[in-house]
Amino acid sequence: MRDFYSWVLLVAAMAATLLLNLPEVRYSTLASVMPTLADEGLRRLGEPVLTPLPDGFALSAADIDKTRGLAWALPMADGALAVRVQAEVALDAVGEGEKPWHRAMLSVRMVDALGKGHERAAFIGAGTQAGAVDSVILLVPETSELQLMARLLRVPGTFSVSELRLSWLVERAWVSPALLALWVLWLVAFGALLAHWLHAARYRAGLVLTFALVLAAVAMPGEWRNVLQLQVTAWVHGWLDWLGWALPEAEGRGLSDYVHFLMFALLGAALAVARRDLAAWRLIGGLILLGAATEAMQFLVPGREGGWLDVGLDAGGAMLGVLVTRLGFMRMA
Repeated sequence: MRDFYSWVLLVAAMAATLLLNLPEVRYSTLASVMPTLADEGLRRLGEPVLTPLPDGFALSAADIDKTRGLAWALPMADGALAVRVQAEVALDAVGEGEKPWHRAMLSVRMVDALGKGHERAAFIGAGTQAGAVDSVILLVPETSELQLMARLLRVPGTFSVSELRLSWLVERAWVSPALLALWVLWLVAFGALLAHWLHAARYRAGLVLTFALVLAAVAMPGEWRNVLQLQVTAWVHGWLDWLGWALPEAEGRGLSDYVHFLMFALLGAALAVARRDLAAWRLIGGLILLGAATEAMQFLVPGREGGWLDVGLDAGGAMLGVLVTRLGFMRMA
C-alpha cells in the first residue's frame, strides 16, 4: 500500500506539471520574424542582400569595410519582463578573419524612455557552424522600443537564419506561487518513493546516494548541464582515444544518452541489492515511473525539456540493472 501512495503522488505531480504547462503560461509568442516580414520596420545598415530560403532567410554582403545587417522594430507587450530569443543560426562562408570583430551576431536592442539603447547579444560566432539560440534577456527599466537585429560585422559571406522567433516573458501573479507549490509536490513525491524503497532495505546509504545523484542530474539547469557535458565528453573521449576505442554515437545523439541509461542502470542495481524482498517487476515498474516523472519535472527546469526517447533509455537502463543484479544473486545462490 505504501508504494501505491508514492506512485499516486508521482502521477499527481506529473499531471499537475503537464496540465499547468508553465512554459506556455510564462511565454506568450507575439512575433514571428520570417522572410515575408523582412520589409516591415526594416532599418538598413549598409546594403545587404536578403535571399529567402525555405526555412528562413540568408543575409549576405560583399564589402568587408562596412557593417551589414537588418533590424526589425517589434511591438512591446504589456507587463513584459523579458524577451526570449529562439533561433537556429547557421554561419555560411563567414571566416574569423584577422581581427576578433569578424563575426556574425544576433542580438536584441532595447530603447528606454530617454532614447538610450541597450543591446544584449543572444548569439555570437565565427566560422562555418550552426548554433541554437535559447536565451532569456531581461528588459531594462521603462523599455519603450525593442529591436531584433541580425548583423554581419566587417566580414564577407552569408549569415543564414531559420526558425527565428521572439517570445515575451509575461509573469502572471499566480505563476510564482504555483511554481513553488509544484516543486513542493515533487519533493514530497520523491521523498515518499524513497521512503518506500528504504523500508526494510539493506545498504541504505548506497541507495540514498544513487537516488540523490540521479535527481541532481535530472534537475540540473541546462546551462550547467551543457558545461559539465562538454568537460565530461572531452575527458571520456580522451581516455577512449588513449585506449584505442571509439564511443558509437547515433546521429543527433550523444554522451547524455549513455548517461541516462547508465544512471538508471546503477539505480536499478542499487535498488535490486537493497530490496531483495520485492519482485523484479515491481522494482522495474517503479523505476520506469520514476524515469517518466523526471522527464516531466524537467519542464520546470531552466534550459531542460523532457522527451520520450529519454524515458525509453531510463527504462532500458532500469531493466538491465535490476535483471542483471537478480541473475547474479541467482547464480550465487
